[in-house]
Amino acid sequence: MSDSHYIHIGRHTVHPMWRFSFVSRFIGSHLGAPVSVLAEQASQAARVFTDSWNKFLFRRFWGESISSRDVDLVIDSYENVVLRNRFRWRDSARKSREDFTGEVVEGTFSPQATAMLTALFLRHTGKGLRIVTDVEEANKQDGAVICYGSSDSNFKTFELEAESGGALCQFTFNDSGKRGFRVGGNVYSIEKRDGVTYDKAILLRLLTRQQDSSQCQVVCAGLSEWGSLAAVHYLVRNWKVLHRRFDGFGQRRDFCVLLEVPFGHCEEARELASAVWWHRNGRVK
Repeated sequence: MSDSHYIHIGRHTVHPMWRFSFVSRFIGSHLGAPVSVLAEQASQAARVFTDSWNKFLFRRFWGESISSRDVDLVIDSYENVVLRNRFRWRDSARKSREDFTGEVVEGTFSPQATAMLTALFLRHTGKGLRIVTDVEEANKQDGAVICYGSSDSNFKTFELEAESGGALCQFTFNDSGKRGFRVGGNVYSIEKRDGVTYDKAILLRLLTRQQDSSQCQVVCAGLSEWGSLAAVHYLVRNWKVLHRRFDGFGQRRDFCVLLEVPFGHCEEARELASAVWWHRNGRVK
C-alpha cells in the first residue's frame, strides 16, 4: 500500500481513522462532562426565564397585585346539583360530531371550572382562589373577581353587567324570546345546525374603576353550562393571546369575546365576535 494512507510512528503504522477515533474519545472523556453540565444549566436558565416571563405577563393581564391579594371565584349557590342521563366528552375516535342529548343541571360543571382556574393561578402566582357564592360578599380588598355563569344564575355577573352599562355586551332576548348575548349590534342565541346544538358564551374583562387599582373583573358566562365551562377553558388556554390583543402599547382595555361551542365539546369553542372599550375617548370598537 502507498505510504500516503498511513502515518508512520517508529516501526508501526496507524490508520488515520483510528487516530481520529482516539482523538474523539480523548475529547469526549475530558470535555463531555463540562459540556453536559453547561447544557443543563442553559436549559434550566431558559426554563427560569420562560417561567418568569409568563408570570410577568400574567400580572399584566390580571393586575400588578394579583400575587399579593386574594382572587375571588364567584359561583351560584347551587343546591342538589346532579347530572342526569349521560355526560359524554368528545370521543377522539369519532370523526363525526354528535349532539349531546343529556340534560345538564345548572352548576354541574362548576367544579371543573374551579379546578381549571385554580391550576392556572397556582402555576403563575403560587396561590389558589377564594371560592364564594353570589349571595356572599365578593372581594372587598380590591382583588380580582372571576364570575362563573350568566346573570340569570349569578347575581355578581348581573351586578357587573349593570355597572358596565352594556357597552360591550348585553344579556338579552332574541326575536323568538330566547336568551342571547348582544355583541356588536347582533344577538347570538343557542341554535341547532346539522343536528348539533351550539351554545354561545362570553368572556368579559372589566378593569376596576377604583383609584390606584390595577385589578380586573372577569365573567365567564354561557347561555347554558356548556358555554360557561367553554369560556373558562378558553380563558385558561388563551389568556396570553388575549393579552397581546387587548393590552397593547402598555394600556389595558376592557374587552368582550363572544364564543360558540357545540354541546358536549367545550374544548372546541371558537370566537364569533369581539368588542373593545377604549377609555380615552369612550368608544367601543
